[in-house]
Amino acid sequence: MITTAPQRRRAFSRIPDDRPRTTRLSADLNRDLAGAVLALRHYLRSSPVPAAGRISRTRAIELLSAQLRLPERLIAAALGILEQRGDVFFDGRGCGVSVVRPGTQHPDDAAITASLATIARSYQPGSALPMGLIAHDCKVPVAHVRRASRPLIRSGLLQFRPRGPHGPGLYVRRQPAVTAPEAEASAVLPGAKAVVHA
Repeated sequence: MITTAPQRRRAFSRIPDDRPRTTRLSADLNRDLAGAVLALRHYLRSSPVPAAGRISRTRAIELLSAQLRLPERLIAAALGILEQRGDVFFDGRGCGVSVVRPGTQHPDDAAITASLATIARSYQPGSALPMGLIAHDCKVPVAHVRRASRPLIRSGLLQFRPRGPHGPGLYVRRQPAVTAPEAEASAVLPGAKAVVHA
């Protein structure tokens, strides 16, 4: 039996949608969480931290939730994301959350950064660092090791290579070879030199 286009449309419209509802719900949650991360980061960077006594993490989340008019669960999740990125840390003073200023190290990273520097110096230049093993030894997530490596990347000891010979990761930086200026000029300009008349 041959069906016409209107009959097929009617038949397909009766087919139940068996896709999981979690797909749409998780997309909504991700959008809400992204908005909460942006709002919290903007609030913490632009607002002065009130001078108060010691404060618990739960109370800090309650206060931030009231200030931003967002649910506490979203504030808690956004705070966790910002802490993992190294943008903020919980210190228990003021509003409970302090911003890590650009160029400064996260307070929880000092020991891991020192350990990373020692490990990196024991490897040959160009070698990949086993971040998973380092994270396991330090009893922290790999993201924490990546965050603790930022000062070493800025200092030039390490580099992040997205397409390294052993895959993406942290590599011990190769030191550039020091050459004489004459050797550089001859290497850059092979053959006869051109004369430019003004």
